Amino acid sequence: MAGSDAPMSPNLKPIATRPRGSGGADMEAPSPPSSSGVVTPKGRGAGEVHSDSPGMGSDSSSPWRRFFRGGSRYPASDVDSYGNSPRNLMGFSPKATSSASASRVSTPVKRKNRDHLGGGGGGGRGEGYGGGQINAYPPAAAGHPAAVAGMMSLAEELLTKKGLSLKNLQEDTEEYAETGEKAAIPKHKRPVTKHWNWLGLAICLYYVAAAIYYFVIRATRTLNMGYMGYGVLVLLIEIVSSTATFGYAILLIKYSKSRRTKGLPIPKKGQQPDLDNLKFHVRVLIPCYKESMELVKLTVLGALKAPLPKDTLRTVYLCDDGKDPTKEEMVRELNAEWGCLEYVAGRKRDPSGETNGKSNNLNHCLKNVIYKDYYPMNASGPKIPKSEVMVVFDADMVAKPNFFTKILEVMVDDDVALCLTPQGFNNVDAQSDIFNNLNLSFWEYMLPGTDALGYIACTGTNFCLRCFPLADCGWFPTFTITEDYALGMMLKAKGYKAGYLNEYLAIGEAPEEIRNIFRQRSRWCKGQMQVLFSSYCPLLDTGLTLGMRLLYTSVTWCYVTNTFAVPCSVLVPFIALVFGVYPLVLNRDFALAATLYYTSSTLVTMYCTNRKHMKPLWFCIVSCHLLWFTFAKAQLNVLWKKITKKTVVFKSTKKKGEDDGRAGKKKRRFCAVPQNVGDMEGTLDAWVLVASFSISMITAIVGAFGIIDKPYTAQGDFRWFLALSIFWSIYNMIPPALFIFYCYNKGQLFEDFCSFCMTLSFLVGIGGIVCTWLVPDDYNLGQVLNVSLQFFEAQRSGKLPRISNTPWRGNSGLWDSVLLPNGKNYSLLGGWYDDGGMLKLSYTTAFTVSMLSWAYYEFKGGYRSSGNVDFGANTIRWGADYLMKVSVTNITSAGATMQPIFVAQVGDMAKDKLYWGSPERSTIARPATYLSAARPGTDAMAMASAALASAAVAIQDESLQVADVYLQKAIVLYQLAQRWRGYYARYVESGKMYPSVSMYDDLAYAAVWIYIATGDENYLNDALVFYDQTVSAEGHVNPNPYMFNYENVVPALDLLLYQATGDAFYKKNVQDFVKEWMNTKSKTGDIFYTNKNLAKAYPYGTLQHTANAAFYTMVAAKNVMDSKFMLYACWARNQIGYMLGDAGRSYVTGYGAVQPMKTPHKAASCPPVDVTDCTWESAYYTTDPNYNPLRGGLVGGPDDADAWADDRDMNNPANTVSLLNSAGFSAAMAALVDRDINMAKCQQGNGFIQTLMLKARGQPDAAGQRWWEGV
Repeated sequence: MAGSDAPMSPNLKPIATRPRGSGGADMEAPSPPSSSGVVTPKGRGAGEVHSDSPGMGSDSSSPWRRFFRGGSRYPASDVDSYGNSPRNLMGFSPKATSSASASRVSTPVKRKNRDHLGGGGGGGRGEGYGGGQINAYPPAAAGHPAAVAGMMSLAEELLTKKGLSLKNLQEDTEEYAETGEKAAIPKHKRPVTKHWNWLGLAICLYYVAAAIYYFVIRATRTLNMGYMGYGVLVLLIEIVSSTATFGYAILLIKYSKSRRTKGLPIPKKGQQPDLDNLKFHVRVLIPCYKESMELVKLTVLGALKAPLPKDTLRTVYLCDDGKDPTKEEMVRELNAEWGCLEYVAGRKRDPSGETNGKSNNLNHCLKNVIYKDYYPMNASGPKIPKSEVMVVFDADMVAKPNFFTKILEVMVDDDVALCLTPQGFNNVDAQSDIFNNLNLSFWEYMLPGTDALGYIACTGTNFCLRCFPLADCGWFPTFTITEDYALGMMLKAKGYKAGYLNEYLAIGEAPEEIRNIFRQRSRWCKGQMQVLFSSYCPLLDTGLTLGMRLLYTSVTWCYVTNTFAVPCSVLVPFIALVFGVYPLVLNRDFALAATLYYTSSTLVTMYCTNRKHMKPLWFCIVSCHLLWFTFAKAQLNVLWKKITKKTVVFKSTKKKGEDDGRAGKKKRRFCAVPQNVGDMEGTLDAWVLVASFSISMITAIVGAFGIIDKPYTAQGDFRWFLALSIFWSIYNMIPPALFIFYCYNKGQLFEDFCSFCMTLSFLVGIGGIVCTWLVPDDYNLGQVLNVSLQFFEAQRSGKLPRISNTPWRGNSGLWDSVLLPNGKNYSLLGGWYDDGGMLKLSYTTAFTVSMLSWAYYEFKGGYRSSGNVDFGANTIRWGADYLMKVSVTNITSAGATMQPIFVAQVGDMAKDKLYWGSPERSTIARPATYLSAARPGTDAMAMASAALASAAVAIQDESLQVADVYLQKAIVLYQLAQRWRGYYARYVESGKMYPSVSMYDDLAYAAVWIYIATGDENYLNDALVFYDQTVSAEGHVNPNPYMFNYENVVPALDLLLYQATGDAFYKKNVQDFVKEWMNTKSKTGDIFYTNKNLAKAYPYGTLQHTANAAFYTMVAAKNVMDSKFMLYACWARNQIGYMLGDAGRSYVTGYGAVQPMKTPHKAASCPPVDVTDCTWESAYYTTDPNYNPLRGGLVGGPDDADAWADDRDMNNPANTVSLLNSAGFSAAMAALVDRDINMAKCQQGNGFIQTLMLKARGQPDAAGQRWWEGV
C-alpha cells in the first residue's frame, strides 16, 4: 500500500492515496469489460434488465406452490435507491437459480475522479500527491485509455440492468450532495426504529395462559396412569420443551424495523474525503482458508466496488489462513488496479488444532497489522478513534452496491458499537430447502425482536463494528467456536449498544450437501455450549441484567430442549402402541388443555407477516426435528472435552470448490451415496433419521393393525386412542421422510412433496386434537362414590337431619313401632326403606351394612381421598343404629326378664303395593313382624350380628365407644341365632321376596366378623365349624355357587377365613371364584358374558351380583391373589364402568348423560304437596321422568342381550333400585377409588406384544393384563 503525505496516526492507513491525474479518456467511450471477471449472467443480453438477486421463478401449476408463495406485501414502487425491492432483499430466493449464475452479483462500477479524467499531470503510483487529496478509488494511469473505457463499460452494464443511465446517477449524486452531514439523528428519523407488536403480544399472552393451564391439567389430571415415573418424565420433557417456544414468543412482543432510507450520501463526482473531518475509515476483513480463489475474488470485488459515503475511507484485507499463493497473486493484481487491498498471512496455526481459527485469523490482522501501534496492543499508543470501523465478510459473502451507505448510516450514532445485517443466500429455495430456511425465521422474526429488546447479536459476517469496543472486549473471542455469539454478549455486558438493519445487503451461498449442513449446525451448537460451560456463562455474567442473562441463555437452551423433545415425541407413541405403556390419561380436561396449547404453540411458531413465509417457517420446525441427534452429539462432545480438558477443534463449513483436505480416496461402497448427502465421514446422523422414520412407520402400522383387528371396545366405542397414536406417528414421520426424499431429489417433485407434507402435518395435528375429544372421558370415581352414598340418604326413614343431599325427602315413618311381649309399644324409628316402596327389612339392611362396613374397613383410603369419610361412617351408623333398635334383647315385665325379639319387617307388603304416594304423606298401617324363640330366624339374626360386628370394626377409629356398643349387641345376637335355629322366611312376609334356604353360612359370617373384632379364637373355631356345615348340608341349595349375595356368603367366608388362617384351601376357593367371573367368556355357564362384556350370573343374575363380584375381586386382589393386581382390578373397573355408561347408557340413577329416569320409586316420583297430588295417574303411570332427582341407585340392569327399557314397572326387577343393588356397587366404588383404578391404568401393558402373545395362546385379551407378567 502506498503511503500518504497527510499527517496520520501510526499505522492507520487510509485508502490508497493517489495523485490527481492530468489526462484521461472520454467517460462515454465504450470499451470491452475489464479484467475484474464480472460478466453478464448467462441468458441475458447486454441491455436486459435484472436485479441483484434472483427473482421469482415462473409459477407452477401445483396448488401448494401457488398458495405458499403468495404475493409481495410491498408495492412495486417500494424500492431503494439501487432498485432493490423488498422482494429481492429476502434472505432466500423464492425459486433459486444455480449457484454459478446467482453468484454473479451486479455491482456499482469503480467511479473515477472527474478532475483526473479531465487531464493533469502525474501518473505513477505513490507519486505526485496533490494537496493531500485522496481518491476513494484509484484512477487509471494516464495513457491507459483502455482501462478507463473498461470501467465505463462496467458502469453502463450495471446501470442498464438497473434501468438507469450515467445521467440518472449524476442526478442522484446531486441529491445526496445537498444532504449534508448528519451530526445527530432524531429518534424518529433513525434508519432503524423500534415498535410494539400488539398482535405478537396477544399471541404471547395467549401462549403463556394456555401453557400454564395445560401443565396444571397435565400435573393434576393426567398423571394417574399407573407408571408415575414415566408420566412425570414425559411431563418434564414437555415443560422443558415449552420454554424454547416461550423464549421465541417473547421475541414477538416488540420488533425493530428498517425505514429503508437511501442511506448516507455518496460523494459528488470527483469529490475526495476530507481527512481532517473523516467520518469513517472502514477496515474490511475477509477471512479465508481453503476456499476457491474464484469464490474469494467475488467477495473481494464486492467489497471494493460498493460505493462509500462521502468522507469515508476503505481498506480491504484478505486474511488468508491457507497461505494460498494464487490468492496472494490475485490480491497483488487487484491492488495494482484498486490500491486499497492488502494480503495478510503468515499466522502460525496451532498444529494440534484451534478452537476458533477464524477468530485467530481476524485477531492476527487486527492486532499485528492494523492496530499494532495502538492501545491496547501498544500500552503507550493512542486509543483507536471512533471513526475506525471494521466490516467482516465471510469468503462467500458478496456485498451489494448499497452495503456501506446503508450500514454506515446506523453507525453515524457514536453510541452504536455494532450494526448487523441479515445474510442473504442465492441458493436457498423457500419452497424446498428443508434446512436453510431457518434463516428466514432468524433474520425476519427473531433478530428484530431481540434487537428491540436491547439484545446485541452478531452473526460472524455482514456486520459493521467499531474497532475500539472490539479491542475493549479483548478482540474476537477465541475460547469458543461461535465467536460472534460470544462477542455480542460481551459487548452487551460492557454496556455497548447495537442495531439490527433488516435489509439484505450481502449475498452468499448456504451449504447444500447434508454433511456440510450437519457440520455447520453442529459447530453452532458446540460454540454456544462452550460459552455456557465457560467463565463467560451468560447466567453468571454480572454485567448483564437478569432479562439479558435469560435471553442469551435461551439461545443455547434451545439446543438442549430440542435434544430431548424430538426423541420423546418419536418414542412415546411407539412405546404406547407396541408395549402398551402410556404416559398420560386422556380426558376432557386434557382435550381442552391440549387444544388451547396446540393452537397457541402453532400461532407462535407459525406467526408471520407475509403468507409466503409460512412454508419457510414450517421448514424451521422440520429442521429442528432433523437435527436433534446432531445437537445431542455436539453437546456430549463439548461436555466430554470439558471433562477431559481437551480442545474442541474448529471445522469450517466446506464451500463450493473448496478442498478441505477431508475428501481423501473414495471408498468402494455396496450402495451408492445419494447425490445430495456427500461423504458423511462415518457419522450416524443420517442413519438416526432413517431409524426415526422406521420407528414412526412401525408405530403407525401397529396402530392400524390394532384398529383393523379390534376397531371397537366391548362397549361399542371406537378405539380413538389408537387413532391418536397413528396421527402422532404420521406427524413424526414427515420430517425424516422429507430428509430421505431430499437425499435423492431436490427438484420440482420434491417441492410439491414438501407442500403436500406441510398440509398433511397440519391435518394430522388437527386430527390428533379431535381424537383427544373423541376418546371417552373416564369417570370421576370419587364423585361416583359420593353419589352412591346419596342413595342411602334417599332411603332414610324416620326423622331426618336438616342438612342432606336429598332435600326433597322429609320425615316419615315417625310412628313405626312394635308391641312388645310385655305389652309396651316400642319405637322403630329410623332405618332404610328397602327399595322404591316403604318396607323396612332387617335382613337386607344387615347385608347392606356388612358390605358397606367391609368396604370402609378395607378401603378407607377411598373415602378419605374423595372426601367421604364422614359420609361413609354416618351411612354405616344409620343402618347399624336401626339394627341395634330392632334387636330388642332387654325386655322385662314386673321385674322379670322376658324373651328377646328381633324385628325383621316393618310394613305390610300387600298394602304397600296398593299405595302410590310419598312416604311423608302415607297414613297406611305399618305393622311390625318379629322373630323370637318361637319364631326363629337364624339367618336374619346371624346376618344382623355380622353387620354390627363389621360396623364395629369399621368405625372404631371414629368412635370406639359406639363400636363397642355395636360389638356387644353383635355377640348377643350371635348367641341368640345359635339357639334359635330356623329360617326367617317361614315367619316373615318379605321372605317371599327375599327367600333364604341357608343359615350356617350366616352363622359363620357372624362368627368370623366377631373374631376380627375381638381376636377371640373361639369365634374363629365356630366359623370353621359352621363353614364345614354349610358346605356339607347346604351346598346343594345354592343354584349358583359363584353368586355372592345376602343368600350366599360362602365366597366371603373363603376370603375372610383365608385372611384369618392362611389355609390354602380357602385361597384356592377364592381364586376359583375370581377366575370363574373373569375368565369365562362363553355365552353359557354359571358366569357368562353379554355382547358388551357384562359378566352375569346364571340364572337370574342382575347388576347386583356383578357389583358384589367386582367388590369381592378387589378385596381378593388386595389380600389373596399373589400377583397381577391390575388384571383383577381392571376387570372390576370394566364391570363398574359398564354400569356407569361404558355400554352407552348409565344404570345408576342421577349419574351419566343417559341414566334411568323412571325407576319405580315412590318418594322420587311424587311432586311436593304444593304442586299436585301424588296419585297413580300423576306419578306412576305418567311417562314423565321422576319429579325428584334420585341419585346413586343401581337398577337391576339389562337382559342377556344388553337390552333395557326405562319404565316405571315395579314388578320388573330390572328397573328397580334397592339396598342390595347399591350395597355392592358402593363398596366396589370405594375399592376402585382407594386403589386409584382408572381407564388409563387398565390400558397399560395392553399393546401389540400382548395381543400377539394372547393370540398365540388362543386367549382373549383382558384389560390390565401386563405382557411382561405373562398371560
